[in-house]
Amino acid sequence: MTLPELDRILSGQFLTDEPPVSAAVTGAYACDMLSHVMAHAGPGDVWLTILNSINVVAVAELTGCACVVLTEGVAMEPAVLERARERQVTVLSTPLTTFQAAGRLAQLLPERG
Repeated sequence: MTLPELDRILSGQFLTDEPPVSAAVTGAYACDMLSHVMAHAGPGDVWLTILNSINVVAVAELTGCACVVLTEGVAMEPAVLERARERQVTVLSTPLTTFQAAGRLAQLLPERG
């Protein structure tokens, strides 16, 4: 799956620059505890969260997540979005709940073992 496809599936809107068409998504992880995300999310994952602080950008960069998906229509402050752009962290917002977004992705992405 690509990030533009993810956008359509989650009825989302990119808050940062739209990613290249080839940007790939290989998994997903849903969690709002930053230390847990650092330990379990990885490159190519979509991270589903309602958190929207500067620390989200740092953790996304550290783990190599393909995209941060802010669920429930959550937005980010302009300064945080600017940091995400600087760090090349893609951020998408969706009106779906975390449960709804995870359910859609679970049907389309392989389960991790």
